[in-house]
Amino acid sequence: MRLVTILRGCTMSLGAAVLLAASHASAADPSPGISDEAIKIGVTGPLTGPVAVVGGVAEGIRARIEQANAEGGVKMGDGKTRKVELVVEDDGLDPQRTLANVRKMVEKEKVFALVGTAATPNNLAIGRYITQKKVPNVFMYSGVVSLNAPEWEVGFVPSFSTEADAFAKYLENNKPDAKVAFLYLNTETGQTFMKAFDRAIEGSKITILERQPVTSQDPTVETQLSTLKASGADTLIIIAAPRQGGEAIRFQSESGWKPLTLVTNLSSAYPVLQSVGLENAKGIVTSDFLKPIISDQKSGDEGVDRYLDAIKAAKVNFVFANTIGQTGYAIGDTLIQSLEKLKEPTREELMKVVHNMDGWKNPLFFDGINITTKEGSDIYPVEALQLYQFDGQRYIPVGGVLDFEGTTHE
Repeated sequence: MRLVTILRGCTMSLGAAVLLAASHASAADPSPGISDEAIKIGVTGPLTGPVAVVGGVAEGIRARIEQANAEGGVKMGDGKTRKVELVVEDDGLDPQRTLANVRKMVEKEKVFALVGTAATPNNLAIGRYITQKKVPNVFMYSGVVSLNAPEWEVGFVPSFSTEADAFAKYLENNKPDAKVAFLYLNTETGQTFMKAFDRAIEGSKITILERQPVTSQDPTVETQLSTLKASGADTLIIIAAPRQGGEAIRFQSESGWKPLTLVTNLSSAYPVLQSVGLENAKGIVTSDFLKPIISDQKSGDEGVDRYLDAIKAAKVNFVFANTIGQTGYAIGDTLIQSLEKLKEPTREELMKVVHNMDGWKNPLFFDGINITTKEGSDIYPVEALQLYQFDGQRYIPVGGVLDFEGTTHE
């Protein structure tokens, strides 16, 4: 009787305590894909097929994660050290395969989050699904950030509008009366770039003479390029997938046209230039936010040297100078930084962290370029670029960093 009396006498306070404890537990209950020992992250990208070069993003992420795991794992913001388990799927850059992969990773593999999802159409394809499931899709390899699920997404590479602003600035300073021809990817990617470029050249003497669309599946773009050449343009801007962009680089050289050629980051990676002949790429201008890596030997730069060690240990399928693979490694490093700041093991907390990055450094970023976001007002992590010109062997920096922090537009 005494025991029963004590319990009855404590019923209200115990109930309140239980409710309070449940409330606290609920607030910190881990999301799927995370335990005290490990966190599971999903990656989908084109590991095979005609655009397999973009698979370097997934390979670079893998190299950085394997490096972290070999060093003991990631000490996260809640004090626990966890290994990162990557689930990597091949989508061939087909949006429907991307969606199928993501469904499998979320529902069967129970991943905590997605990282480094490549290409705008592919991220668009999964936007509604990840919103319904409340799964973070962080550090996308896409320059179009206004996708379907902004509350569950954050990009990584600069917006295509930022790259357009950088190209416009270059022409204003170096060829102020440029007559421009566009070879553009006929997706939101190309439309975003051209809209921003048109806005950036308003009031200048730069004119646009011709625009020709291309898709990543086009077997050849010679017809489009012949039309662009016939327009009389003295400047060519290429916004295309790697294979078509490479063909355009070769055409502008071998056809005798020889315009000033500006190539977006989409198709200016070193392997693309190698595939079309380095001599054909001599003189092209591109942009990047990464340090130029021109040798596989130690440089004395700690970040670059750790990258070289990581890709060697991981036996990646890209060469050290591949900027797509470098971007993947940089994405992997930023993911690790995010996990280190994760005070609660929840998906919501991860999104809070990545939507409030304040001047984060990255070991592969060009000096003066950092990562900043602010929830509710700034969704663009990288808003600065360095322009480069290819000298036939390597990219040489042109001018200083162009910083557009806080001014990026859709």
